[in-house]
Amino acid sequence: MQPLRRWAIAAGLALAGCGAVGGAEDFSRLDQAQLRAAGPGLRVRWATELAPHFGGPYVPVERAAAALDSEHGRLYVGSTQNVLWALRDNGRPLYSYQTESSIEAEPTLDPDHDQLYVTTVRGVVHALHASSGKLRWKFETNAPISRPGVLSEDALYLVTDDDNVLALSRSDGSVLWRYKREPRAGLQISGHAGLLLRHNRLFTGFTDGSIVALSPGDGHVLWLVDTTLDFADPTQTEKGLVDVDTTPVQVGDLIYAASFLGGFYAIDAAHGAVQMRNPELTGITTMTNDEDALVLGSAKSGVVCLELPSLELRWKRSGLRGAPGSVSLRSHTVYVTETRGALLALSLADGREQGRLQTEHGFAASPSLLDGRGFILGNSGTLYAFDY
Repeated sequence: MQPLRRWAIAAGLALAGCGAVGGAEDFSRLDQAQLRAAGPGLRVRWATELAPHFGGPYVPVERAAAALDSEHGRLYVGSTQNVLWALRDNGRPLYSYQTESSIEAEPTLDPDHDQLYVTTVRGVVHALHASSGKLRWKFETNAPISRPGVLSEDALYLVTDDDNVLALSRSDGSVLWRYKREPRAGLQISGHAGLLLRHNRLFTGFTDGSIVALSPGDGHVLWLVDTTLDFADPTQTEKGLVDVDTTPVQVGDLIYAASFLGGFYAIDAAHGAVQMRNPELTGITTMTNDEDALVLGSAKSGVVCLELPSLELRWKRSGLRGAPGSVSLRSHTVYVTETRGALLALSLADGREQGRLQTEHGFAASPSLLDGRGFILGNSGTLYAFDY
């Protein structure tokens, strides 16, 4: 394994220039890797290489977000190199932990109990002591895991890419319950919806087009919405692309989720009754929200910001390089990853560009944002730290 290479970036350079929506910005070159950054929405502090440089046309797609522990000044991030890195928030390595396959999901962290759960594309769950990287237990799900788990007091909840939801005991990894959906034939979108645990309900979506609420206690179905019943052409279910790949979000009494071809849904969280469907908002794979806005990332429409609770359009930004990989929201700023370009910082008010981190290979991972500091792993294997 190659040692980490770390370099600092002058904060003053990162403050140069801020472009508007659709503008042709000229961003200052900051280092020998041809990194470009500008604008007050992104102030790059340092960068660390977590993977070797690839000389050919192939560059791995890095999907893993970092788990942040602000109390102890640590972060934990995995990569395609089959390694989990534990780092200080200044980029100094603490330890590394070798896994049997690549890591695509953000680790699940409980800093108060010194517990860290790392999952891999082979479906292995590694339960570690967060401070040392020492293994507590290991469990094999036998299916890829690309979404982070969520924690209750005694359980770790995970969803696999083959439509299994599992509850594992945090103490020893034993299976508490399991719920499975059978996939339909046809093409599927890469990736999977994650889990939302709110008010003693566990929400997620599946590749067969269903949106489901489960009981976290025993996994029984509280309600289910089959979005394929809304297709005008019933044979579409056989062709595919009916996935619900968005991790649901809850605002008040409503759950928001989306089918890739079926459109955007607002569903009563308690009973599963569909309150609204917009069949024109398709291609959605990611969403986020605050109290008065909902931001959607769509392969068809780009980035769409809706008012809450009216769901009226506030603004839309298209013309991205590739599809929006993820959307995140902090401090009235929307952070959008381009699969073939930059990490963008957009104003929540009007969508105008507040800053960007430009790379050659783009971003598939989501940024991790906490207390004014952010971290994101680029597809070239470089981890960037920035202030926002």
